[in-house]
Amino acid sequence: MLQQRDALTELVKCHVGEGRRMTTREFAAAAVDPQTGWSPSKSLVGNIITGKNYKVTPQLVSAVSAGLGVERRIIAVAAHFQVIGYTEQELQAGVAVELLKALGVEPEPA
Repeated sequence: MLQQRDALTELVKCHVGEGRRMTTREFAAAAVDPQTGWSPSKSLVGNIITGKNYKVTPQLVSAVSAGLGVERRIIAVAAHFQVIGYTEQELQAGVAVELLKALGVEPEPA
């Protein structure tokens, strides 16, 4: 059975940080919500990467999407997974499965 996970944190950690595709500084510069112009500070990005407490907002989801170059719907699923969670049935279909595969987790058959 799949467990609740900090999927948004995991997704950002896959791409941002020392030895990753982007540094914290590069990601903070690229992560800009296209609708509002809001972007996370380097300290907020650091909190995300280290799994410290942070508030998930629509602007953060859009900014992470822009910064990673990943569809917003995938980032939104990661945020939903982290904050609210999914039932086992919800994990078996759709974009949640795409997210799990992006995190390197294969969903188990129902």
